[in-house]
Amino acid sequence: MDQRIEREMGLDRAEFLRSLEALLGGRDWQSEDGWLQFRWAGRPVRILLHPTGARRIGSLSLPMTQVEIDLRALDEEEARDFLARFDRAFQRGGG
Repeated sequence: MDQRIEREMGLDRAEFLRSLEALLGGRDWQSEDGWLQFRWAGRPVRILLHPTGARRIGSLSLPMTQVEIDLRALDEEEARDFLARFDRAFQRGGG
């Protein structure tokens, strides 16, 4: 598993932070040099949010943010656990 993941996510910074806080369940996090930093399984995890842009589909404009997740401090099992929980926390309903 690559321990540095890049994703393009359909949300803005405020939405990302709300979901991140749900994921972290009260764990402290901080922002330093553009990176969001916190501990997972006792080890550091860093996430970089690039500026939010827009994806246009006809006249519809949706927020789009490039996200880099640095899990290099985690072992493979911890990284898989983090990503599974990350995906659930950021899952959006649809229909």
